[in-house]
Amino acid sequence: MGRSMWWSRAALLAGASCLLTAGTAQAQETEAKRADSAAAQLSLGRIVVSAGAEKVAIDTPQAVTALDQEDIDQTQATTMGDLLEAIPGVSVVGGVSALGQGFNIRGMGTGIADSDSRILTQIDGVTKFYEQYRMGALFSEPELYKRVEVLRGPASSTLYGAGALAGVVNFTTKDASDFLKGDDRFAVRLKGGYESNSEGLAGSVIVAGKPAENLDLLGVYTARDAGNYTSGDGTEVDPSGVKSTSYLLKGRYYVGGDKKHSIWASYQNWRSDSTQMYDQAEAFGATPVRRKVDDITAVVGYENDFNGSKIFNLEAQGSYANSKVEQRETTFLPGLTYSEFSYETWQARIQNTSRFNWGDDWAGFLFVGVQAYTQERRNPRVNAAGVTNPGAATHPEGDMDKYGVYAQAELIWSDKLTIIPGVRVDKTKLKPGAGVPLTEAVEDTAASPKLAVLYAINDNLSVFGSVAHTVRMPVLDEVFSRTSATASNFSLNLKPEESDNFEGGITLSFDDVIAQGGAVRVKVTAFRNDVSNLITRGTANSPYFVNIGESRFEGVEIEAEYAARNLFARAGLSVIDGENRITGLPLNTIPADELDVTIGYRFTDLNLQAGWRGEFAADQEDIGPGGRRTGGYGVHNLFLTWTPDDGALSGLEVRAAVDNLFDRQFRRHLSSLDAEGRTFKLTLARTF
Repeated sequence: MGRSMWWSRAALLAGASCLLTAGTAQAQETEAKRADSAAAQLSLGRIVVSAGAEKVAIDTPQAVTALDQEDIDQTQATTMGDLLEAIPGVSVVGGVSALGQGFNIRGMGTGIADSDSRILTQIDGVTKFYEQYRMGALFSEPELYKRVEVLRGPASSTLYGAGALAGVVNFTTKDASDFLKGDDRFAVRLKGGYESNSEGLAGSVIVAGKPAENLDLLGVYTARDAGNYTSGDGTEVDPSGVKSTSYLLKGRYYVGGDKKHSIWASYQNWRSDSTQMYDQAEAFGATPVRRKVDDITAVVGYENDFNGSKIFNLEAQGSYANSKVEQRETTFLPGLTYSEFSYETWQARIQNTSRFNWGDDWAGFLFVGVQAYTQERRNPRVNAAGVTNPGAATHPEGDMDKYGVYAQAELIWSDKLTIIPGVRVDKTKLKPGAGVPLTEAVEDTAASPKLAVLYAINDNLSVFGSVAHTVRMPVLDEVFSRTSATASNFSLNLKPEESDNFEGGITLSFDDVIAQGGAVRVKVTAFRNDVSNLITRGTANSPYFVNIGESRFEGVEIEAEYAARNLFARAGLSVIDGENRITGLPLNTIPADELDVTIGYRFTDLNLQAGWRGEFAADQEDIGPGGRRTGGYGVHNLFLTWTPDDGALSGLEVRAAVDNLFDRQFRRHLSSLDAEGRTFKLTLARTF
């Protein structure tokens, strides 16, 4: 698609969103009125804790989507990818099982193994990274989390890590305080779910306690067992099943009973052991393999606001993470009986936040932090004679060290103008491991500056924009991988990827629309991301990975929401294009244009909520060599939630849904497998 046509389409979409609200909008009278309105029900009105100083999503000069506990529960997700599908600009890549998923944001985020350092994924502040050939990127259980925040675009790199060219996905685990109400000292939550298509069962037990006034403790155990599902035409989709268990232990101690001075720790473990198809990412062939996955995330954190000090508000944490896959019964690999793929990391981060005021109009925040990260990548392989050899040529062993320092300021004038400058400097060191015929390390250093601005023209209309230069340095796989044809041809001269990203948009906020207390929120974001030195697979006689000249990713995202006492509606639209600037050909990592719409109604007297969600995608024919075209589709889903508040059933939660109501046969563009046909879901939960 030509750029002029693309910008015409983007302008048309932005204009349509403005016209949608202009006819019904009424001016907002006071900020207090806004706070008391139905806006509290809207995701654009939620506090974003991952965007520096706490602010609601609509007031960030960046595209941010926050999912809360209600959103997560309503999804009745089987995999982590199920949580993210409806977010504009976000796609799940590769397979559809818990072992075959990677993520894509704004057309970036796919790699040779369906995992990629262009997207930064964090769990409770711990960066997770895994990259095994024909496997997914993240192993975890949706039931462990109470919040997900997706920050789209490379401006997120400043606070969260080098090279997040596409964005950041932050997962926050549950806390004991989420279940202890009032003077409760102990609570138990039981939950069970069923899914008809895959004959899937899921269950969880949560125990929360407060053994002392200043100590909270939480334990969560989950189990999930779902077989392969069938697509809309009745075909079994293999591999699509999941069989897993997980648990989470978490505690927080409030020093002296001060809620702003605490020490906390958590330990999370996700496990799966079953026979699957070898290619989880692309479902290539029908070769079975036995895989045991053991994923660990452990964190110790410290928080202290020094009794409300303006200068010191300290956050520090240290963590350990290990994603390990043991692979057996590999009959298709002669002579190999066992192989192990592990990514073991130690991380530390310290950040301080200071607050300032200048006169009556100016306020400011300053964030200063340091991060350290070291990872050991191992791939022992045992042959039929019992001899252990180090990593394969296409999965080399090695160590990666990363260090970063950053500073970001937020300057606010009269609640109208917000200016956010920031800069990050990172250094990486890649050291070859056993089996790699090299001794010297590869080092890179880079700086990533940004500037973002949001200006409130009036109570209803704001404009925002940002410019960010972000650098992603090569990872172990890209530097030390090789094949038999290029046994000594390493990618030692790879240049870091460099991104120049420009964003701009508007936000619209109106209250008392249609009904008293009804609220409308709209956010429109247009972006252009020019990436030079993009790293991709080489040819047969070149190094395994090479740089290609320049690529351009551009698009528009629209989020629109309405909420009143009973009625709620939201829509998310994303239109993304990508082009190789050297050849002029489209890129193969670009999702189809997609619209997600939800409309629901709350029957308050019955404590009942019911609604419809539609997912609509256009044909995707703008693909490069080797790409696969996909047709457009429209899928309809129904949901219902009942939460009785009196009688014997008080405290019960009943959630029911029908996904793909009309049993549509379809495939999401970046998925390698057909999507699920019609399925009925039922979840029961109760807290005691």
